[in-house]
Amino acid sequence: MSAEFTVYGNFNSQPATRVVLFLSMAGVPFTYRHVDLRGGQQKSADYLAINRFGRVPTLVHGDLSISESGVILTYLAEKTGQFGGRDEQEKVRLAEWLSWLADVLLPVQRARAVRKFHGDANALPWIDAAAASGLAQFDRHLAGPFIEGERLSIADIFAFPWIDLVEESNIDIATYPNVQAWHARVLAQPGAKRQMALMPQQDVG
Repeated sequence: MSAEFTVYGNFNSQPATRVVLFLSMAGVPFTYRHVDLRGGQQKSADYLAINRFGRVPTLVHGDLSISESGVILTYLAEKTGQFGGRDEQEKVRLAEWLSWLADVLLPVQRARAVRKFHGDANALPWIDAAAASGLAQFDRHLAGPFIEGERLSIADIFAFPWIDLVEESNIDIATYPNVQAWHARVLAQPGAKRQMALMPQQDVG
């Protein structure tokens, strides 16, 4: 089966990991293009032609180029019939989750970015406090096996990379037992892998 989808990403990018994780778990073939973020490839004219924001990931499907990982996941769910809402109500619930998760868990990513990529350490007290608050909220909301009930969805795929590398944020995941158990359940699903095992470091296909 030929690859309909092309993903532009970088192995350090948690948003790009969401897209590759979706396709891996869905069993959908794709072509991968590595974007050299350190070298500034994302700001090149060629790349800006497919992603006006100059960020990763980008999904190219036919003549359509799509940016922003939450939008890409929603698009892929619609196109593949996997991991999306099964009716209008569930689609709205998943959209709510994507928006909420992007808000409350973003400090977890920022805590990693400051530490791993040598950001402003003066911001860490505020970022760490916000990350702890977000994780505590997430832990309370994980009442079922997955974020939206009994079935894995794009909400789980969206959240997974932030939790998968939480140790790089200097966070002890054992403090949040529901989150820790949820991460293990997602990782046990077919096609799921941790980010550094999943993400290519060069072009594929």
